[in-house]
Amino acid sequence: MEPFTIYLAADSTVQTFQKKDAPQMGWGQKLYESFRDSEKCRIYHPDNTKFDQVTRYEMPWVTIDNRAMAGRSSRSFRDEGRLADIDACIQPGDFMFVQFAHNDANQAKKERYIPVEEYANSLMTYVDVCRRHGAQCVLVTAIAMRNCGDNREGIFTFSFPEYRHAMMRLAREEHLPLLDLGRRTTDYCRRIGKEASKDIFLWVKPGEYPESSLREGKEDNAHLQERGAAVFASLLTDLIREYQADDRLDPIKALLK
Repeated sequence: MEPFTIYLAADSTVQTFQKKDAPQMGWGQKLYESFRDSEKCRIYHPDNTKFDQVTRYEMPWVTIDNRAMAGRSSRSFRDEGRLADIDACIQPGDFMFVQFAHNDANQAKKERYIPVEEYANSLMTYVDVCRRHGAQCVLVTAIAMRNCGDNREGIFTFSFPEYRHAMMRLAREEHLPLLDLGRRTTDYCRRIGKEASKDIFLWVKPGEYPESSLREGKEDNAHLQERGAAVFASLLTDLIREYQADDRLDPIKALLK
């Protein structure tokens, strides 16, 4: 087997954050820990990008190239040249994991917003990049938000369900691997409950991280802190292990712990 790269095209729930933003993390920052030889991982900013937040996690047989960026939708990620950045370096045998919806659904931000009926076409531009290079696009449904306060029952519901369904429909129509991280993370949050989920999402007490940009504290129901990033990355790797629709994810499966 030849070494390959997994590119992550996504938003802040996947992004790698700096130490000054502790404890905020995206699941892409923890994904490498699920692979064999993770103790040999070299973490660095690559030269082949103009975007400062890009971080590579290089191991002997697989590299995770995290291009996720806060506030980006499938539209704005592409419009800013971030997809073109991947297009310039992705190779045959590589993978691109695509997770959007949090910002696509934001009608107040016109540079981000994608109507749900246009979402599949927006995602297809990522699929086309992969196909042109002999790489594999993998669709990932948007992770759960801490939305248990949005209903009287206090239960977690699917975040951005219309976008989730549109992504799932595209996966069926285009015969693409899909990892339903939205369902898996929602089920997990339902299981641990309302209060315990604060340790997953970015609930930080004032003074808890005095050296951080979050020193004043925060109650954030969308973003993840370190424990949440680790748990959600683990849930994603579980989905990869369980994937049985075909053999396209087998190269990744073979390298998981």
